[in-house]
Parts: sequence; C-alpha cells; structure tokens
Amino acid sequence: MEKARKFARKINDFKQQRLKGKGLVLFIVAYFVLVISFMLVHNMWLSPDQFIIVGFVLALLVAQPILFLKDWTPFVLLFLSYEFLRGLAPMLGIKAHIFPMIDADRFMFGHIPAVSLQNHLYTPGNLHFYDYIATIFYMMHFILPLVFGFFLWLYKKDEYHKFVVTLLVLSYLAFITFLLFPAMPPWMASDQGIIPQIHNVFGDTFQTFAHSANLPSVYNFFDPNPVAAMPSLHVAYPFLVYLFMVKIFGKKGHLFLIYVAIVVFAVLYTGNHYFIDVLAGFAYAYVSFRGVGYFWKRFEQKKMANEPTIAEPQI
Repeated sequence: MEKARKFARKINDFKQQRLKGKGLVLFIVAYFVLVISFMLVHNMWLSPDQFIIVGFVLALLVAQPILFLKDWTPFVLLFLSYEFLRGLAPMLGIKAHIFPMIDADRFMFGHIPAVSLQNHLYTPGNLHFYDYIATIFYMMHFILPLVFGFFLWLYKKDEYHKFVVTLLVLSYLAFITFLLFPAMPPWMASDQGIIPQIHNVFGDTFQTFAHSANLPSVYNFFDPNPVAAMPSLHVAYPFLVYLFMVKIFGKKGHLFLIYVAIVVFAVLYTGNHYFIDVLAGFAYAYVSFRGVGYFWKRFEQKKMANEPTIAEPQI
C-alpha cells in the first residue's frame, strides 16, 4: 500500500514538473500548429465547442482533464449563448445603417480603405501570398483568444479568469451594439451597388484548399448576423490579447502589435469592415480591459477588507 502511495506521489511530482518545463511549451505550440495546419488543409476552422474537445485532448496529455472541464465548460457555454443571441439580432427588423461608416472613412482618408486596398493589391484570377495571409488571419478570429486563454489557464490562472471575464464582457457589449446599431459591411454595400466593387477574396482562396471536413458542431444550428460590423470583433479580440500580453510580459508584449496590424489589414482588404469599425473594435477592447480590471481590483480589495484578521498571540 505504501509503495502505491509513493508511486502516486512520484507521478504527481512528474506532472507538476512537466507543467513548468519549457518542453511542455514547445509541445503545446507544436500541438496547436498541427491542429491549425490540419484545419487549413481541410478548409475548416474550430468553433468554441470543437475547441473544448481539442483542448480536452491536450489537457489529458498534461494531466489536468477534470480541471480543464471545470474551468472551460462554463466559459464555452456562455460564449456559445452569445453566438446564439447574436444570430437573433436581424429578426428584430431594425434597418441596417449604411452611410455613417462610409462617411466616416471618407472623412478620415478621403476614400474607403477597403475599396482602395483591393484596387491596388487584388488581381482577379491571380492569388498573391497576402491573399492567403488575409484569409488565415481573418479566420483565426475564434482560435486566437481560445489558444491564448489555454496558455493563461496553464501558467497564469488568475489572469486566465480575468481574460475570460473580459472577453465575455467585450462580446456582450458588442452584441448590444449589434442590436441597437446594425451596420452593413463593405462587401454587402458593394453587392447593393452603394460603393465600388469588392471582390470575394475568401471565395478565391478557399477554392485552392481541400473540401471542408464538416465536423459536428452546435454552430450548425446558429444563424450568422450579416450586419454585425460595428465594432469589429475580429480586431477587438486580438487587441484584447495584446493588452493582456503587455500587462503580463511588459515591453515584450508590444511585439504582438504585428499580429494586430495584420488582422487590421485582413478585415479591410477582404471588405468585411470599414476603418471606423476597426477603431470601434480598439475602443471596445480597451474599455472592457480597463473596466473589468478596475472592478476586479475593487472586488479583491473589498474581499481582503472583509477577511477576518488573526490576532497575534500575546506574550
């Protein structure tokens, strides 16, 4: 019996050492690179419910499956509920706004960046490397915050919970905006002849990949909201990751601005957002980050103030 206990302790010690080793970091990076590469080849992208399965498999390998389910299942359910509600927005019958975003972009630049970028860079029938880059980074919309959250869950558990709450606050603030201010994206305005032609970059790039592997997902029961352009969550999510990276890693976190810049290029070049949508995405992420950080700090201070103090023994 005693030998069995000693063996169990050794296994537990080994698990703890693995979680702190650089080898585990490389293993996790390789794991997600393999998953993302598979998705690229098969023209598919993970939804949050599918990610929890992928993450659970990895959690099995790092010996924390039960803890993973405990920490991630409520988050994924809340995130899926947001996605479900977002699809209900068009049913309210509120007319989509068209010209405020067009006027804002023309006021800032004298033209519409989404249209100008395609006029200078897009070649019909001839795909360039940046067409694929724009497609890949645009489709990383859900994957990035979930993968970043997984790293926080392993190494910065307190920051993981703050990140999850902030991501949800950001998402639901955007959802309220989608309800009150539905905004038509550039590609839809182009289809209606309101602005010059915008080509379907995604359609061209996807044709070069294999056919999509349709894995089971609750997303198959959700209806997308085509007039949810303001703010751009495709920009807001990576910018939120950037804010957390600067908070955690200091100046090194600023390197992530390169990723954010590529995403900004992607949402504009593919005609999915106006630049004013991008600015709104920055603002929503920053307000959510600062707001949750403020109330989180107040909550912790209040919690500490309410904790009973232990009197020192008198000599």
